[in-house]
Amino acid sequence: MTTHAPQTHPLPTGFPAGTMILTRRGLVPIEDVIEGDDVFTHQRLWRPVTAAMRTTAPTVRVHCASLASGLAATADRPFLTRVARVFLEGGEAGELSSAGWTRARDLAEGHRLASPLDFGKPVPVPDLPASLTGIDPADVLRTAGYMIRLKGEAAAALCPDLVDWVAAQFGGYGAGRRFPAWALTMPEELRQAFLDGLVNDGPQRDQFAVRMHSKSFMVGLRLLVCSLGFAGGLSDQGRPGKPGWLLSWKREGGRRPDHDGFRWHPVTRVEHGPEAEVFSLSVAEDESYIADGIAVRNRTERLTSL
Repeated sequence: MTTHAPQTHPLPTGFPAGTMILTRRGLVPIEDVIEGDDVFTHQRLWRPVTAAMRTTAPTVRVHCASLASGLAATADRPFLTRVARVFLEGGEAGELSSAGWTRARDLAEGHRLASPLDFGKPVPVPDLPASLTGIDPADVLRTAGYMIRLKGEAAAALCPDLVDWVAAQFGGYGAGRRFPAWALTMPEELRQAFLDGLVNDGPQRDQFAVRMHSKSFMVGLRLLVCSLGFAGGLSDQGRPGKPGWLLSWKREGGRRPDHDGFRWHPVTRVEHGPEAEVFSLSVAEDESYIADGIAVRNRTERLTSL
C-alpha cells in the first residue's frame, strides 16, 4: 500500500465580482484575476495564483472603520484578525491578541481586520519619459498626482511630456483609472510626493478628501495613505449607473493600531447579504491575498489519499 502526503484543497468560499485584489499588475477585480497572476499575500510576498474559481453562495457584508460600505464575502471566508480591547489615543494599541484567522460570520466588535503597510520587495517603477531624465523623481511623481487630480486639457497643459506615461500607468479618466502595484512599493518620499500632488497639499491643511469613480484607484490610494501613517476611510458614494468613491483622512491624530506591518481596523458590524456569484483564488504556499485592502485567505481542508 502506498501512502501519499496530505493535500490541501480550497473550499468554495469567495467574494462577489468587483472585489479588488492586489496583484503585481495593480488592483484588479477578482473576476479578472487569472492563473499565473502574482498576488500579494498576508506574509508580504508575491505569490502566483494557481487556480481561479467561481460558485454561487450566500454572502455576508463585513463593515469596519476604514471601509464604511463594507466588504462582501461568503460566511466561511477567513479574515486575518487580532482582538483588541483597549486603544491608547493617538498611539499604540494595548491588549492586542496575536494574529489569527476568523471566519466572516464569527467577526464581532473587538475584532480588528488587517491592511498591509509594508509591501515587501519593491516593484520597479516604469521608466519615465526620456525628456524628463535628470528631473527629481519626487517632482515627477508630484506632478503626476496633480495631473490625475486636474484631468482633461488642464492636466495635459501642465506637463505634456507626462500625459502618455500617466495614462499608461494609471489608466483613463473616470471609472477607467487604476492603481499600479509599484506605487505602493515606492520609497516613502515618492509615495508622499505623489499623494501631495494628488491632494494639492499645503501646510495649513489638516483634513483631506479625494473623490473618484474608480474603485481600483481608490482602494489602492487607501493602502498608500495608510502606508504613510494616516487612517484613511473609504466609502461607496455611487448611484445606480454612476460609481463614486470617497476617501478621507486627517494629517494628525486618531487611533492608529499598527503592529507587525499591518494597520488593524475595528470591525463595526456584520450583516447578512444576498446569494450571489462569488469568485475565489487558489494561491501558492499560503492561500492568502489582499481583497479590497484587507488580508484574507481560503478556508482549506486536508484530505489524505491512501
